[in-house]
Amino acid sequence: MEMGRLINGVLNFCRWITHFAILNLLWIGCTLLGGVVFGIGPSTVAMYAVTRKAVMGVEDLPLIRSFWGTYRKEFFRANGLFFSLAGFALLWYVDLHFFRQMEGTIYTIIQYLLMLMGFVLIILLTYILPVYVHYNLKFFQTFKQALFIGFLQPGNLVLMIIATLLTYYFFISFPGFIPLFGFTLFVHLNMWLAYKGFSAIDDIKFKNEIIHS
Repeated sequence: MEMGRLINGVLNFCRWITHFAILNLLWIGCTLLGGVVFGIGPSTVAMYAVTRKAVMGVEDLPLIRSFWGTYRKEFFRANGLFFSLAGFALLWYVDLHFFRQMEGTIYTIIQYLLMLMGFVLIILLTYILPVYVHYNLKFFQTFKQALFIGFLQPGNLVLMIIATLLTYYFFISFPGFIPLFGFTLFVHLNMWLAYKGFSAIDDIKFKNEIIHS
């Protein structure tokens, strides 16, 4: 019995390592296919879409077919999302750097407002892709939903940020693992924590519907 559990554990471990490695290679390959600039957005969305299914417990997932199907389907929309986020982040960074050079009360207020915008940006970067692949929302509703969930569940947001930092420091300490499952591990942790948050919100809505029915 113990030997059987050990063998099953080893097989599951090998299956997940293979899953991570293939997904990481797909992400790298499709990012390069889009010339990096136009490939990184849809590749990342495709990785999140596949990861969501894995987190939800979908078995016998056709990894390559699912990834490639999402990549093609979401190519233009994902690029729109990517460039919108990149533009917002760049604008925030330039403004913050510019107003830090200034002195005076009004500029201090602007700096605090930009810090608040930086917090909003962190929420967006943390939640936007899990929300994008989990909910069937229009473009701007995705941003609204990501912010809503981020403010609604600050504890989960903190866990996601900590997981991101731990993943970063792990790969800084062991860079040899980056080609194997560098980005995939981060996405799985991010999507898993986000999905837990989505499920908690759905449970609250369900209980409220029962109470008011």
